[in-house]
Amino acid sequence: MKELMKKYSNKRQCLTQIPFAFLYAVFMVWTKWDILGGAGAVAGFVRFFAWAAAAYVILLALCAVIAIFQDSYGEWLFRGKKSGEEPQTIKRQPKRYLYAVFFLLCVVCWLPYFLLYYPGWISNDSVWQLEQACGWVSGSNHHPYAHTMVIRLFFMLGFRLFGTYTEACAVYTAAQILVMAGVYSFLLGQLYRRGTSPAGIVLAVLFYALLPINGLYAICMGKDVLFAGALLLYAWFSGVLSVRMARKREIQTGTVILYSGLGLAVCLLRSNGILVFLGTSFVMGILCLVYRSWKKLLPAMGAVLVCFLVWQEPVLSALEVEKGDTIESLAMPVQQILDAYLNGGTLTEEEAALLNTVIPMDTAASYYNPYFFDIVKNYIREAGNQEVIAEKKGEFLKLWIQVGLRNPGQYLDAVIKQTQGYFAFRTADYQYLYEQYLMAENPFEMTTQRKLFSYDFGLAAEEFLLRFQDFYNKVWSIGMNTWLLFFAFAYAAYRGKNIVPFVPYALVLLSLLLAAPACAEFRYTYGVFTALPVLLGWSFGRRKDRREEPL
Repeated sequence: MKELMKKYSNKRQCLTQIPFAFLYAVFMVWTKWDILGGAGAVAGFVRFFAWAAAAYVILLALCAVIAIFQDSYGEWLFRGKKSGEEPQTIKRQPKRYLYAVFFLLCVVCWLPYFLLYYPGWISNDSVWQLEQACGWVSGSNHHPYAHTMVIRLFFMLGFRLFGTYTEACAVYTAAQILVMAGVYSFLLGQLYRRGTSPAGIVLAVLFYALLPINGLYAICMGKDVLFAGALLLYAWFSGVLSVRMARKREIQTGTVILYSGLGLAVCLLRSNGILVFLGTSFVMGILCLVYRSWKKLLPAMGAVLVCFLVWQEPVLSALEVEKGDTIESLAMPVQQILDAYLNGGTLTEEEAALLNTVIPMDTAASYYNPYFFDIVKNYIREAGNQEVIAEKKGEFLKLWIQVGLRNPGQYLDAVIKQTQGYFAFRTADYQYLYEQYLMAENPFEMTTQRKLFSYDFGLAAEEFLLRFQDFYNKVWSIGMNTWLLFFAFAYAAYRGKNIVPFVPYALVLLSLLLAAPACAEFRYTYGVFTALPVLLGWSFGRRKDRREEPL
């Protein structure tokens, strides 16, 4: 027993679980905020530290049990070795046909969705981007204009080939299906190469190929899909490069170029992508200095940042692309100030007067929704004057800080309610994974054109998708993705594995704390959802080389 305690509960392992225990206690606050918020400060702190202590014990116990099982039976699961034999280094080189098999499985399994909802899932946001792509309306960076240009590339290609808007959209959808299938097949091959068990590979394949969520998002024109693919590759290569630095291995120029391209894609495909890139680059920069491997990576990351800044200012200005409006990026500050104003906080007459220049505060209660900023945002656009914020940035920054210092409880309340669904284990809100009607009204006169399938089959398929969505709400949640992600993170730290692949996803969730417009929107964390098999394989799978160095 002492040997087990020494091996599986040593000082380093115990210390690694402390920050995760406190993190899970914070997640419990999100889950129980309505109860905890009214319990009083002393009772609230006691409950918080009790949750942290319980989380610590559970985390350490789970990590130890999994580690003991892996060390005792891992070689038997992976290589057929008997327990007690000397572990062997796991080295598997996937045959090229395996990548093709993974690729074709995804394409074949997603093809029915493409044929059933041909030419694809076109939302209201996608319609606006299509109008920009055709030059019918002025360009806007409200939705990343780089993604609009990707739409334009394939849409115009399809229109020139087939001459109709429907087929033009179908070309984009088909291209996206191939891209996402390529991303998943590459990563499945890498998991196999890393030493993931056959059962783990099978589960990962089933996750990507058979889950209706991935099939429908593969035919969705929204920016979230390509961003999820780019982020998944970016996180993987961040881990691979950090391992190579730790082992003092040469980093090939081609790999650096590929990594830079992925970083730029992450920056350009979502507005929060730049935060993810900067945070990950900060970690990678530290590793470059620690391992003295900065000659290629640091200049490459700097070049990505320069390219992004050039795109954001000179290029978009030259293309006469409008920036997103001021209020779009101020979800959290506005919600915090309104929470303080409406829920017992203290604002001076001068502060209230300054707010009144932006929006009529006497009607604030009628439009304020602590869980959904779009109602407030649209009201400010229609009845307010958001330009005042842009003209007096310093005054409004000072206002936000001063009100927050006097009303920290209301500010915390606003953050928790505005982001609750992304961190709470379970919320009462129904999670919409996809839309019942996948083709929004549009000026292109496009409608869903079912291919090969009968009308009755279409109805049965729609009923199945709605039942699956109801089933998801009963057994899973957006918050559970977060809980599972951080448990894999905690186990990787416990085992001394490389933790860099988790950094971009932690930053995605952090960005939601800063600017989430809705308290629970599945598509905002679709990237986290798609990363689960890869990150679980990275954390719980066997390493192909036992010499891998921890960070």
